[in-house]
Amino acid sequence: MINGQGRWLALLGLGLGLGLMVPVSAQDDVRKAIDATEQATRAAAASQARVDKLDDQTKSMLERYRSASWQAQQLTVYADQLEELVGAQEAEKASLNRQIEEMERTERELLPLMLRMVEGLEKFIELDLPFLATERNERLASLQKLMADPEANNAEKFGRILEAWQIEAEYGRTLGAERGEVEGRSVEILRVGRTGLYYLSVDGKQAGLWNTASGQWQSLPTSRISEVRHGLRMARDTAAPDLLRLPVAVSGPGP
Repeated sequence: MINGQGRWLALLGLGLGLGLMVPVSAQDDVRKAIDATEQATRAAAASQARVDKLDDQTKSMLERYRSASWQAQQLTVYADQLEELVGAQEAEKASLNRQIEEMERTERELLPLMLRMVEGLEKFIELDLPFLATERNERLASLQKLMADPEANNAEKFGRILEAWQIEAEYGRTLGAERGEVEGRSVEILRVGRTGLYYLSVDGKQAGLWNTASGQWQSLPTSRISEVRHGLRMARDTAAPDLLRLPVAVSGPGP
C-alpha cells in the first residue's frame, strides 16, 4: 500500500514529467511561428522593395514622358516656324522671279523708248527758240554717242537722257542771258523762259525780238531797249526781279 506521502510524490513526478514535455512542443510551435513571421516579414520587405522599384520606374517613366512631351512640343513649334519660313521664302522667290521677268521685259522695252526720247529731244531743240545752241547741241551729241556705246549700261543711258530733258524743262521756268551774234553784230541775248527771245546790241542802241512764225529776228522800237536791258540785268542777278513789259511773239514748243 502506498501511503499518502507516496501518492503525492508520484503525482509530483508525473506533473514534472508532463511539465517537461509541454514546453518542448510549445517551443516548436514558437519556432514555427517565428519562422513564419520572419518569412512573412521578408516577403513583405520583398514586396515593398518591388513596390519601391516599380514606383521609381514609374517616376522615371513619368519624367521621360514629360521630357519627351516637352521636346515634342518644341519640335512642333519649330516645325511650324520652319513651315512659315519656307512659305515666306517661296513667296519671296516667286516675287523675285516676277521682278526678274519684269526687268527683262523692261530691258527689252527700254532701249526703243530711250531712242525715241533722244530723237524727240533732237526734234525739240530744232524747233525751239534758238538759244544756247552750242551747249544744247553738244549735250545732244553726247547722248547720241552714249547710246551707241555698247559698254554703257541702260541705267546710265536712261539717267543721262532724263537729265537732259530736265535741263530743257528748266529753261522754260527761268531767265537766261548769253552772248551771241545777230546779223553779224555782237549782241546780248535775253531769254524769258520759252515765252520770248530778245537781243540788245553791245552799244545798247538796237534791240530785237525772235519771231517764231517767220524764224527770224525783227527789230524792236527804241522804247523797248530799256526793258530788254533791265531783263538782262535780272537774268544775271544784278537787278531785283521785276515785271518785264516786252512784246511776245508766237511761242515755241514746250517740253
